[in-house]
Amino acid sequence: MRGVTRRAVLGGMTAAMAAPAWSQPATRPILIRGAYVMTMGPDGDMPEADVLVADGRIERVGAALSVPNVEIVAGEGRIVLPGFVDTHTHLWLSQMRGLFSRSEATAYFPLVEQLGARYRPEDMRIGTLFGAAGNLDAGITTTFPYCDNIRRPADAEAALAALVRSGTRARFHYTGHDALPPEDYVDLDHLRALAARSDFGGDGLIELAFGLRVPRQDGREAAKARALDELAIARALGLPISTHVSGADGPSQLAWLVENGLPGPDMLLVHATDAPPDLLAAVARAGAGVALTPITEQRVGFGITRISDFDLVSGSLALGIDGALAGAPDMFAVMRMLHNVEAGASGDELAILPRRLLELATIDGARTVGLSDRVGSIEPGKAADLIMVNTEAVNMGPVEDDPSALLVYSAGSRNVEAVMVAGRWRKRAGALTDLDPEQLAAAAAVSLDAIMRDE
Repeated sequence: MRGVTRRAVLGGMTAAMAAPAWSQPATRPILIRGAYVMTMGPDGDMPEADVLVADGRIERVGAALSVPNVEIVAGEGRIVLPGFVDTHTHLWLSQMRGLFSRSEATAYFPLVEQLGARYRPEDMRIGTLFGAAGNLDAGITTTFPYCDNIRRPADAEAALAALVRSGTRARFHYTGHDALPPEDYVDLDHLRALAARSDFGGDGLIELAFGLRVPRQDGREAAKARALDELAIARALGLPISTHVSGADGPSQLAWLVENGLPGPDMLLVHATDAPPDLLAAVARAGAGVALTPITEQRVGFGITRISDFDLVSGSLALGIDGALAGAPDMFAVMRMLHNVEAGASGDELAILPRRLLELATIDGARTVGLSDRVGSIEPGKAADLIMVNTEAVNMGPVEDDPSALLVYSAGSRNVEAVMVAGRWRKRAGALTDLDPEQLAAAAAVSLDAIMRDE
C-alpha cells in the first residue's frame, strides 16, 4: 500500500492506540510482600520487607506489615527499587532505532534532520508512544522527552497525547526543530497556550518544560537575542529549562550561558562532555544540573564521558538515555558504561561504586531536576513509582547483603518483571499491561516505511 492508503492505515493504527485504555486505579491497597527493598532513601536497604501502596502513593515500608483487605503481591526473589529517572531522551524518533552509523549516508545528525522533516503528527505520536512503551518496559518511570521536531502545533499535541496514553511520568520539553534557523523563534503563542493548561489528561503525570536552543559564543547576534527572549518567556511561564551543550560547539555554548549569567536551578545542561572546570564551577554555583548520556556521546563520537570530570557538579548530576541513538532504552546499560569507562581510564575498579550509579539513576537524578519530593526513593508519602527486578534468572544471581553490583553489572531490561507508576501497574509478570507491543511495533514499521518513502 502506498500514498493515501498507507497513511490511512497509519492513521487507523494511531486512532486505535489513542484510546485511553490504561489500567484503572487499584480498588484496594497493594502489599508487596517479602521483597528485598532498596529504598534509595534514608532507610537504606530492607531485606525481606513489605511495601504498602494506596491511592497512588507509598503508605508504609517495613517488615511483616499487617494490613487487612489488600491485594498481596509476592516479592520473594525480587528486588524492589524506585523507577529509573531518565532526564534526557528523544522519544519522537524511536521508530528510527537501528538506522544510524551503518555507513556515511546514515550518520546520525544528517539522517535525523532529513527524516524528521518528513514526519507528520501521526508519526510524532507513534514514535513517542513506541519510545515511551520501551522506557516503561525497561523500568524507566520518569522520562524527559526533548521534542526537537516540532514543526507545527499538531506535532507537539500528538507527542503529548502519546505520553498521556502511555501512562508514564514525563516532563515534555517543547523545542524547535533542526531546520529552524538559529534566529527564528519557536511558536511562542502555542507554548503559552500549552502552559495555560492545568493538566494534559494524564492524572498530573505530564508537565511542560522548554528546550532552549543555545547559540555558539561566536553566533549571530540575532540568534543570541532570540535565545535570550525565549528563555525569558519560558521562565516567566514557570517552565523548567533543558538545553544541549555538546559536540564541538558545546564549550562555546556553555561559555555563552555562563557569561550571560543564565544557568540556574531551573536549568538542566545536557551532555557537557569536555566542559572546562571553570565553567562547571560556575554551573555548580548557579545551582544548575547536568544530565549525562554516555552511550550516545560515545557512539556519535563526541568524546568520553568520565564521571570524575564532573566532580565539581557531583551533587547535581543525572542520567539520560538520549533516544534511538542509544539503541533500546536500558538504564542498566547506561550505568555499566559509566563504570567501565571510569574504571578503565583510572585503573581503579572502585573509582565509582555501583551504589552511586543507582543513586544517579534514581534519587540523585530526581533531586537534580527538582522531583525528589515526589519520586526517586521508596518513602511513605511519595508517589508509588517503583519496579520489581526478578533475580531468579540465568543472567542474575543470589541476593546477598548488597545487591547493587548484581543490578548494575548483571541485570538488564528483561529482568524488570513489574513496573508501577503512581500506584498503577504498567507492567506485570514481564508484560506491559496497557500497551500491545506487537501493535506498537507494527505501527512503528508502517510509520518508518512511509517516512523513508516520503509519502
